[in-house]
Amino acid sequence: MRKLIAIEHLEIGMFVDAEVVNEEKDGETVSFLQVRGGVTTGTSGKRARLTGRLPDKITIQGGVAISSEGILGALRTTGLSAVTIDTQKGKDLPTGVSPLTDPKRRPPPAGRMVHFDEEIERTKAIRGETTETMKEAMEDIASGKGVDVEKIQKASAVITESIMRNLDAMVSLTRIKQHDPYTAMHSMNVCTLAVAMAQIDEINPATLQIIATAALLHDVGKTRVTLDILNKPGKFEPEELAEMRKHADYSGDILREEGGFTEEAIAIATQHHEMMDGSGYPRGLKGEEIHPFARITAVADVYDALTAKRIYKDGMPMHQALLIILKNRGTEFDEHAVELLVKTVGFYPVASLVALSTGEMALVYQPNPDNPRQPTLGILTNQKQALRATPYIVDLSRADANGREILKVLDPEEHGIDIEEKMQEIAERGTRTDARSR
Repeated sequence: MRKLIAIEHLEIGMFVDAEVVNEEKDGETVSFLQVRGGVTTGTSGKRARLTGRLPDKITIQGGVAISSEGILGALRTTGLSAVTIDTQKGKDLPTGVSPLTDPKRRPPPAGRMVHFDEEIERTKAIRGETTETMKEAMEDIASGKGVDVEKIQKASAVITESIMRNLDAMVSLTRIKQHDPYTAMHSMNVCTLAVAMAQIDEINPATLQIIATAALLHDVGKTRVTLDILNKPGKFEPEELAEMRKHADYSGDILREEGGFTEEAIAIATQHHEMMDGSGYPRGLKGEEIHPFARITAVADVYDALTAKRIYKDGMPMHQALLIILKNRGTEFDEHAVELLVKTVGFYPVASLVALSTGEMALVYQPNPDNPRQPTLGILTNQKQALRATPYIVDLSRADANGREILKVLDPEEHGIDIEEKMQEIAERGTRTDARSR
């Protein structure tokens, strides 16, 4: 049986699913180990080189037996965070240690390594820890201590790994907004969306982590803007707006001063407010003048800003924010980046309130990457709009959904629905129709 496990649980005696990759170098064939079904986010570029009879042995066996500390150490230096082991060819996990996904369940959706419900609790912990890390980082920068690059890179690696396992889990939590002076949670949300968009665009894992680090720090320049401007509840005066718009340049300056950041990272920091038609700032760049990763980050930034609640405005429902961005694709926003956002959050983002063909109201509880128009719902009301005693969880892609279809997205405020309260109620008290398949 194959099991996806965290790299820290890999032991001598286990068998890792892998293959051999051959490359020509200086007229010589060089062999490297390529782990199948693993998660790699390291930026070190290290690979496990194979010599002697080992390439032939791995090819015949379909993987590598972890027979020594040397092999174990070589795998751990490649940036792998998860590997797939074959328990028929080697040791199983010890009692009490679980794989990242249950091998007895049906396989996760395409492009996902684990199921949504397997990743969501890990994701909640990651978000909490990373948001605190960003608050501390922003406060340190504001006080003149500089950027703790190692801490930020560790946070970006953990986020990237979670998104590679199942991007829907981390993306679903970007709906949660909390305002703080230097927008730590906004940075977390933009990072999540940008990395998920890049993952869908099949950008390589090492580059995903570069995007993650830069997106976490894209607003770091706000630490050089006075708090009375940052937190002003009303409209900016012209000189205040000019100062606020300098934060993008300040972000780039801070990354350059710290050193060690790539040009892609600096471009994300300085260009995330540039628009395709030249109407953005700080340089008024147009089209191809804007780095592709900055175009992705710009769309993620605007989506999160539109849906966030501020002192001076309420957060916009997610579907309305999507419609605004779609309306402005090709003018303000890069068309491909907008397509990536739609694929990332889905037709019906998690926690959207929807009206059903039966007359019932429901919240989107889990996405369905295989068919975005048929997510799993937590049905809140009966056909007469009266609240159910307990939410009824239904996967619209299953026959027992009884032909239910989503008709439209509703405004939760108009219907007196507290989204987070109801999402928690679904998680804790919802009754499932698909218990046998779980």
